[in-house]
Amino acid sequence: MRKKVTKFQELRILLALIKNANEKGEVDFTSSEVDSDLSGIVANGNWLDSALYELNDVGIIYYEEIGEEGFRPFISAGVNAKTHRRVAELVSSIQGDYESMEQRITEILTFNPEQLSKTISDTQRKLDEVGGQISNNELLKPLERPLSEIRNHFNSVSTVSQHYEDVYKNIIRPVQEEGQSGVRATVKWAIISIAVSTGLSFLVSNWDAISALF
Repeated sequence: MRKKVTKFQELRILLALIKNANEKGEVDFTSSEVDSDLSGIVANGNWLDSALYELNDVGIIYYEEIGEEGFRPFISAGVNAKTHRRVAELVSSIQGDYESMEQRITEILTFNPEQLSKTISDTQRKLDEVGGQISNNELLKPLERPLSEIRNHFNSVSTVSQHYEDVYKNIIRPVQEEGQSGVRATVKWAIISIAVSTGLSFLVSNWDAISALF
């Protein structure tokens, strides 16, 4: 799909259709709440239409608008086994995104800028030793230029490290003191609340049907 909607929005769209589908998988736009459900997911109506048609094109749902321009179209829509499989894929993908985000937060919170500074200092000291050897040996003179470039790179890294240490002391360390678990829990519940608000609970009531697909 040419993404104009996020994974969360796509998941919510599919759940809204499943929620309003009858036992045959048909979605009646004239007598269900599907219109209001969908309009609350994607504010831009054109993006919503585009997403629905793209889902139709790949067979995840059935969606077609029939009618003359200027009049409210008759909408024929429905869900199928691919719809349920796509929901499962999106849930799995979102969970993967959450775990990746959690890992990144853990890496940031456990990063030690003092160790980075020590590593940079040790490397610069070794470069100084190499520079001294090059300056005293004519055979090594051709290495002066690449060594100079390496020094410049490390000077840049050292400058970035110094600024990062300020960020670490003033922002990240206070967060650490509040507790890593609290930060991860905040992210976790932010994601869960979005999923739950879309009607994710509907998966529970239809779990037998979804499970049968695997």
